[in-house]
Amino acid sequence: MSTLLKLTGVIFLLLFCRFGIAEAHQLGGVSALDEKIQELVQQHRLSSVSYGIVDNNGATHIATIGMADLQSKNAVTQDTVYRVASVSKMIVGIAIMQLVESGQLNLDDTLVSHVPDVPFKNPWRDTAPLKVLHLVENTTGWRDISLKAFAYNNEPRLSLVDALAVDAESRTSRWPPGSRHAYTNSAAVVAALIVERITGMPFAVYAQQYIFAPLDINSATYANNPTNLATGYAKGSAVEYKPVLMTYAGGLSISTGDAIKLLSALANRNEALLSPSGYERMEHSHGTNAGIFPAGYGVYNYARYYDGWRFRGHDGSLPGWLSEFSYSPEFNTGFFVLQNTENGAGFRAVVKVISDYLTAQFPAPELEKTDEHANKALHGYYRYQNLRNPTIAFLERIASSNKLAINENQALFSGVFPPGWHRELHYAGQGKWKNDKNEIVMVEANDPVLGKVIHYGDRVFKQESTFLALADKVVLVCWLLLFVVLSLVTPVWIYKLWKNRYTGEGAVFTRRATLISLASTWSFLLFLLLGLMSPITRLGSPGVVSVGLWFTSIIFALGTAYSTYLLIRHRNLAVNPVLRILCYGFTLFQIIVVLYLCWHGTIGIVSWQ
Repeated sequence: MSTLLKLTGVIFLLLFCRFGIAEAHQLGGVSALDEKIQELVQQHRLSSVSYGIVDNNGATHIATIGMADLQSKNAVTQDTVYRVASVSKMIVGIAIMQLVESGQLNLDDTLVSHVPDVPFKNPWRDTAPLKVLHLVENTTGWRDISLKAFAYNNEPRLSLVDALAVDAESRTSRWPPGSRHAYTNSAAVVAALIVERITGMPFAVYAQQYIFAPLDINSATYANNPTNLATGYAKGSAVEYKPVLMTYAGGLSISTGDAIKLLSALANRNEALLSPSGYERMEHSHGTNAGIFPAGYGVYNYARYYDGWRFRGHDGSLPGWLSEFSYSPEFNTGFFVLQNTENGAGFRAVVKVISDYLTAQFPAPELEKTDEHANKALHGYYRYQNLRNPTIAFLERIASSNKLAINENQALFSGVFPPGWHRELHYAGQGKWKNDKNEIVMVEANDPVLGKVIHYGDRVFKQESTFLALADKVVLVCWLLLFVVLSLVTPVWIYKLWKNRYTGEGAVFTRRATLISLASTWSFLLFLLLGLMSPITRLGSPGVVSVGLWFTSIIFALGTAYSTYLLIRHRNLAVNPVLRILCYGFTLFQIIVVLYLCWHGTIGIVSWQ
């Protein structure tokens, strides 16, 4: 008996040590994580960061760091409420899938069958009618809402129909619905309206009764200025609370303590909301030419990869606020980050530290290989074709080129400008490509308008020539280089022209013509930069910056035209060869830039409409 007791004691001690050490290691890891994020909060001067982690055992960890309000010095707690912006769309997606599972809605239903009073334009309505599926996967082809709609102060709150009337022109399909993804906020509002029409109750009431209440979530609200709301900050200053026009696309607020409940439901497929197959349907894109695609945008549910591992979820951004909910369906784990400071670098640093912590615990898989050979004709340059908003297409197009370099059954997909971004891919057969975690991330497909394309994540790429891929970058670099060089000598030119130091009409006229072009360029770039620093507040309504951008864009074009006229008129005058090359070369590139901006509607842009 004594021997048995001793043996039992030894076994108990070993088990205690084993589990005690494991628990201590886990707690130590979380403690170290909290300390690291505390350092990031200080380093990036973040007002606060609150985050939560769910592991595959259902265990949770919540940390709240910083101040809910800098002026009152109120620290954030688990009861502090944050605005989560576009994470709100996930609630719409869950509601839609609940109606699908209850048989009240079919994703193949046409839009007009549910909301015939919502105007939209679809040039392909006879062959590709707009369906609910296209709404919830953002494959309608609509552009995103205008800056005017983003800047709209929705107080008192408009009905959903009236809110959708503010920017009805945005709901015009630019390609056949169901062919390409393009993110737009209005689609989620139309989907929420469908929920209201089917259930006969306001969407906020439905969400509370069928989504929040089953999870014992009490703080979630779409109300303006909710109780315990933290203060949002941008550039060190408090941001005034502004209700969003597209309420159910970006108007949700929730506390940290309740956010962990929502995350846990998603990560562990809580059947209080949806069946396992309902969650899986949310997490795959079905509504593009790529077919069922795990890397695409699902039912208001995106794919995001951390160290190659696929997570699902959504992020959100409002002036003064950043948020992200991401979870791994495979490992039933996930995290959320809530931040009341508009600081993207700090937010990304926090997300990376947390995602690295989680993915370090995932087992590394062995890469699966195929005997099927990749199509070598795919080798070349590509430009993505599903721009979110034509208003900023003149900027987005410059960065939209990628290069796909194929070597046997491997490929390197990389950004052309700016350089640096790249992903290694491995052929999986049947036109599919995967990363080193065996996650399918790219699919070859056929577009009804573009022909052969590749879908990488939620972007659609069309192959193009080397010239087209590089020409716009070469023009931009040459134009900026000449602009900087000539701007540096501008003070000298002005002084010498004022003092009549230049001899010869050619030297005088060439410099004067170039100075006109430079002045118009500086004025345009100044207002463009000011606008892009805070586009919603500065460009979404008539003001000094928005009107200034409209005016200087016209001056930019007119100044270029007048400068060109002067140079051509005095082209036969004697001019220093170096001066001629610089000034005439700059003017040539400037003309190309003006024509490019005219093509994209940037010259004379009325950003507040």
